[in-house]
Amino acid sequence: MLIRDQLIGKMKSLPADKLEAVAAFVDYLEADGKDKAGLAECGMGEYLNQLSAYEDLLADGKIKWR
Repeated sequence: MLIRDQLIGKMKSLPADKLEAVAAFVDYLEADGKDKAGLAECGMGEYLNQLSAYEDLLADGKIKWR
């Protein structure tokens, strides 16, 4: 139970937007093995779209990696 208590303590200090990301990840973990489409269903689909757009901007030289 120690790890559970540590995680709960850490989550209490997170801002709301970070908690939403934690909740989406927990949903993904719960769906893992049950439903292979779980990643997109847990709100990660939009994240993947944004990541792809970011990679395109990098490739086009419109933004630079620091």
